[in-house]
Amino acid sequence: MSAEQPGRRLDVGNVDVRLGGVQILRGVTFDVRPGEVFGIVGPNGAGKTTILNVVDGIVRPTAGTVRYGDVDLCRVRPHRMRDHGIGRSLQSTHYFRDLTALQLVALGELPNSVVGALRFGGHRARRAKAAARDRSAEALRELGLERYAHRPLGELSSAVQKLVDIARAVVVGSELLLLDEPTSGVSGRERGAIGEALHRLRELGRTIVLIDHDPGFVTANCDRLMAMNFGEVLHVGLPDEVMNSDVVKRSYLGEAAEGGAGP
Repeated sequence: MSAEQPGRRLDVGNVDVRLGGVQILRGVTFDVRPGEVFGIVGPNGAGKTTILNVVDGIVRPTAGTVRYGDVDLCRVRPHRMRDHGIGRSLQSTHYFRDLTALQLVALGELPNSVVGALRFGGHRARRAKAAARDRSAEALRELGLERYAHRPLGELSSAVQKLVDIARAVVVGSELLLLDEPTSGVSGRERGAIGEALHRLRELGRTIVLIDHDPGFVTANCDRLMAMNFGEVLHVGLPDEVMNSDVVKRSYLGEAAEGGAGP
């Protein structure tokens, strides 16, 4: 596990979510330390994506607390999360296949660019647009993707598309990245590139929370894991410790071994 870095900690405390009379999450509690890669695993329907939705304000908890440093995220609207250093990747870039890599990353700057154009207009708006383009190019460079900047996403491998979208999530200087299935659709051979990008982002001071289907990937690339099932936390700890837990094997690995749904 990496040493804790200076920065803000994410604290989720006793979170319940009830939607349409159905209990989706029950008493979910965990923390994510600054500079940590924190993985969430569990069967389909365990509540993993709901946790990310709670953190970034898409779903409001019925009970409990969510804090990032001294910010109460339960009081922050989803479109304002970026103001607090929180970025999220997309599950799929399919609808953006005709955009170049640089254009997709620049979407992360769009709200700032629009506000700048409305506020300043003319020459100052052009300067703001140029600055946004420079920040987008720098985000691609951070992940070693500059050679793809002007290529359409549809021409790129699934792994590169995923990395470009992660660059979009960090373009505004996000400190906390929420990644939903970053290796989905990516071949086993290419997943190493995703893992390398996670370590590079951590070295640059980012904190990462991710959901992924691949037990080998999360074990190799996460500092700690949280296993969930039926909306509850089963175990939080070091990857090997969590994956070797009897309760996790029964609910997660056991289901996969029997041919059931993955996490």
